[in-house]
Amino acid sequence: MSIKQVTVFGGSGFVGRAIVRALAQEGYQVRVACRRIELAERIKTAGDVGQITVMRTNLRNAASVKAAIAGSQAVVNASGIPFQRGRQSYQTVHVEGSRAIAEAAKAAGVKRLIHMSGMGGDQRNSTNKYIRSKVDAEDAIVAGFTDATILRPSVVFGPEDAMFNRMAQIAAKAPFVPVVGDGSARVQPVYVGDIGSAVVAVLARPETAKTVFELGGPRVYTYREIAALVLREIDREKRIVGVPAGLMRLAGFFAEFLPVPPLTHDQVDLLITDNIARPGAPGLAALGIEPTAAEAILPTYLDRYRVGGRYNQHAPA
Repeated sequence: MSIKQVTVFGGSGFVGRAIVRALAQEGYQVRVACRRIELAERIKTAGDVGQITVMRTNLRNAASVKAAIAGSQAVVNASGIPFQRGRQSYQTVHVEGSRAIAEAAKAAGVKRLIHMSGMGGDQRNSTNKYIRSKVDAEDAIVAGFTDATILRPSVVFGPEDAMFNRMAQIAAKAPFVPVVGDGSARVQPVYVGDIGSAVVAVLARPETAKTVFELGGPRVYTYREIAALVLREIDREKRIVGVPAGLMRLAGFFAEFLPVPPLTHDQVDLLITDNIARPGAPGLAALGIEPTAAEAILPTYLDRYRVGGRYNQHAPA
């Protein structure tokens, strides 16, 4: 059975949209399953008329998940939340949602299931609620669909990313750029377009079933180096100041009362923990993809944070 139609759960999100675009460019019919379809309408322009459709889907409703998968030969689970709010908890979305998708995909006779996890998805001893939910989600996927492929990206960058844009916003307004602790934790940023390419490559290679790929970019940075890179890109000179993790956790705790918290105490823990691929783990290279360097992409969207704005003729080329 050849794969013609793919259902992408969470296709309205930052990573999900890149996956949808990559699939559409390869000629797949794509069904975007998401809770808020108004956020997914714009992605339909990434394909021909009728090639990309949107379906309102609630992961808490088994019938809704089943309907989203019906007729598809492959499923991609890119659903996820950066923080918990009300019924949208890590347990509900990451774990129970993954279980519902895996079981529905198996029952529907789906040929391939790709699950978007994250580096750290193997840290079974982690006390971080976010990481624990990623571990449990992978277990739920494999329990329900043993042939699933799992992709674990590091921090993802691209025009609408959280990390680089947020740091640039801070650097443009604040008198200094804060990093958590001493900023020595390491990260391996991966380009969002490379993640889309990875999904396409996995679907084209049946031998990638039952495999975990750790997706990282071509270079490992410390968070202090990331801050310095951002300052260079936006042509600003600011001090990089380490802020004690305990103080940042406290700030994250109170920030969680905001409608959209800029930081949570769980995220602080992630910022003092290495987020890099394990030595020898298969990654983008194993899928025939050359990782894209952050330095090649950042100028295309961080330039708006430069002094004088995007069209400042004195900004660095």
